[in-house]
Amino acid sequence: MLKSTGIPIVILACINSFALAVVQRVFFVSPTGRDSNDGSESAPFRMIERARDAVRATNADMTGDIVVVLRGGIYELEKPFRLEGTDSGTNGHSIIYRAEAGQKVILSGGRNVTGWKAEASGRWKAASPVEDFRQLYVNGVRATRAWGHAPAGTALHGNDGYRVPQDDLAQWRNQDDIELVYHVVWTWTRLKVKRITQDDSAAIVTMQQPSFEMARTKEGVRVDLPKYIENALELLDEPGEWYLDRRSRTIWYIPRPDEDLGKAEVIAPALETLVELSGTLDRPVRNIRFEDLRFEHATWLQPNRIGHPDVQANFLNDPAKPLERDGTVTTVHNEQLKSPSNIICRAARGVQFKGCTFAHLGSGGIDLEHGSQDNVICGCEFTDISGTAIQVGDVLKDDHHPSDERLIVKNNTVVNNYIHDCCVEYRGGVGVFVGYTDSTTIAHNEICRLPYSGVSVGWGWGEEDAGGGAYSKQGIFYDKPSTCRNNRIEFNHIHHVMQSLNDGGGIYTLGNQPGTSIRGNLVHDNPGAPGGIYLDEGSGFIEITGNCVHGVSRPMNYNNRAQNRIATCEEHDNFFSMPSSTWAVMQEVLDKAGLEKPFRRLLGEQAQTN
Repeated sequence: MLKSTGIPIVILACINSFALAVVQRVFFVSPTGRDSNDGSESAPFRMIERARDAVRATNADMTGDIVVVLRGGIYELEKPFRLEGTDSGTNGHSIIYRAEAGQKVILSGGRNVTGWKAEASGRWKAASPVEDFRQLYVNGVRATRAWGHAPAGTALHGNDGYRVPQDDLAQWRNQDDIELVYHVVWTWTRLKVKRITQDDSAAIVTMQQPSFEMARTKEGVRVDLPKYIENALELLDEPGEWYLDRRSRTIWYIPRPDEDLGKAEVIAPALETLVELSGTLDRPVRNIRFEDLRFEHATWLQPNRIGHPDVQANFLNDPAKPLERDGTVTTVHNEQLKSPSNIICRAARGVQFKGCTFAHLGSGGIDLEHGSQDNVICGCEFTDISGTAIQVGDVLKDDHHPSDERLIVKNNTVVNNYIHDCCVEYRGGVGVFVGYTDSTTIAHNEICRLPYSGVSVGWGWGEEDAGGGAYSKQGIFYDKPSTCRNNRIEFNHIHHVMQSLNDGGGIYTLGNQPGTSIRGNLVHDNPGAPGGIYLDEGSGFIEITGNCVHGVSRPMNYNNRAQNRIATCEEHDNFFSMPSSTWAVMQEVLDKAGLEKPFRRLLGEQAQTN
């Protein structure tokens, strides 16, 4: 019998519609409203920012919740929607931004692309309303940037590029926009071309620095030959592919057979941040709720500038903190740089995202960071996201050994969410990433169809734990344990992850995590090795119990080189690779894992009847 964890209390709070809460004021917003209106039901505002400003005038001494009701439609954001400490709920009451019942409300950072003209080649082109972006959506489906396999016979050429036996590459246009893509074990790296020149019957491809050198010399696994070449007009040859010529601001696209570009909805993302809750340690942003909203259409332009030399989980080495050891390069104290999400919560307290959808996003989904505490993400769907769906915490100095205790990311809950088909562009991402945090709960989520790990908790490979780890000295060791403790990964259904990469799992950990439990999870059918529960470098003081793992190459994997922390972990009463005939003994796990009944609607009509 699995012990009670107290999670149902959190889930009850998530299910509760707060119908009995006292409401002080209601403002209305509509795509057909006017910002000169008073925000009443009959005279709604037009912009959500106008409603936020009206809230600021009424929230100083609240006697009940203040509700902003958004009527159905698309709200095209001109700039990120920002909330600060002054936008908080007061006296224990909340500011609630919610969709009108039964209405589809989209907060979009995209711009419509119109005026398409056909070319004789079967390609169509249109003027771009956005100067630069990395994604394009046609009738709600992500289009594919023009790509092809790296030419056969490609070979390294010196220290900064390749010799390619295809001299016509030297004639390709916009060469510094071209990217080479690499698949190396657990990483998915993108590096930019600087220029291409002709040399007899070959092309010399010179890569942009310092990203190429970083990817070639970094610790762990390093790039060699590219797998794909991407983002050149000369590669545009298949239906569903597109290309942006940034210099002429022209988009080319080859329609799919059922698409009529005269009628299609084509959207290019313009914003890198859709929503930013930005409090301070002295004045956090508090008591905000988002309910039943859709966050869509955002991009991320850093890879367009410097590439994306992935270290792991879409983190990059910090060139300002280089550390050389054993002939390779990493970042001092593994303080790598996180790829940001399109929705960011900094110093956020008591914030909730309930019943929301995060889709068509060009970086990660949502970040909880910089002292964010007591926040809840519940009953949401995350899909078609370029990187990691949810990121809790970070891996910097103020995360593992904070200068101020208020910086600790603590007591956050990710529960009953459906996370699927994410990390579609930066395939080293994961479903839920947890850095150095205290008491993060990841429970009752369904996580599936990802290229790499489902849930990743911890960082540092043991180096930031008290006394350091197994690698060569960095010059600074910590006597005090890191903040990573008391995290709970429980009753999740994680399957069909590890679809592209290796050296990961349904659940993956790093570093000491006293009080952490991996309990009651159902993990299965993950082809990449080892694929199950994976306690990697430095993992210690973790309990693993009541989990059912099958359909993977290794259900339980330890990799604690020279650190001898396996003995600190309590592994017991699990069901590993048991045949289906014995499933009756683990029926409790099968019944409890994944979305709870009120949230199974997220899986679709068929799943609700199962």
